[in-house]
Amino acid sequence: MRVLFTVALAVAMLAVVLPALDAVSVDRAESQTRAAVADLVEAARALAADNDALHDRAVAARATITLDFPTGGVASTPLASLDVGPPGTDTAQSVGSGPAATRITWRVAGGRRHTRQVDGLRLRPAADGRLRVDPGRTRLVLRLLARNGTRLVTVSEHNVA
Repeated sequence: MRVLFTVALAVAMLAVVLPALDAVSVDRAESQTRAAVADLVEAARALAADNDALHDRAVAARATITLDFPTGGVASTPLASLDVGPPGTDTAQSVGSGPAATRITWRVAGGRRHTRQVDGLRLRPAADGRLRVDPGRTRLVLRLLARNGTRLVTVSEHNVA
C-alpha cells in the first residue's frame, strides 16, 4: 500500500511541476530572444547614426554583432522563427521599399508570436527579402546603404560554430 501511495504522490507532483517547467522554459526563451532583438536594434541604430549611407555595398559602413538565440534544453525552448522587414507587409517585400520603420516578429517553440515595431529605422534582410536565423549563437552583419534616396540598414547572417 505504501508503494502505491508513493507512486500516486510522485505522479501528482509531476502533473503539477511539468506544466510549470514548460511555462518557465517558454518565458526564459522569450526573454532571451527579446534581449537579442533589442541588441540588434541598438546596433542598427548606432550604425545609422554614426555613418554616411553609400550606394556601394563593398565600401558601405558595416558592423558585426553576435547574438545568442535560445536553443532549447531543460530550462529553455528553441527559437522557432524570427522575421525582419517593413511594417504591415510580408517580409518578402523587396529591399528598400516600405516606410521608414521596421517590424521584427519572433516566436519560440511553444510560445506565442511577438512583434516589435521600430520607428525611424529601416532595417531589412540583405538577400532575397528573408532573414533566416537559427537557434544558437549567430553572427549578423549590418551594412548602411543608400537606396532610392533613403537610408537602409541591411542585415545578413553568418552562423558561428
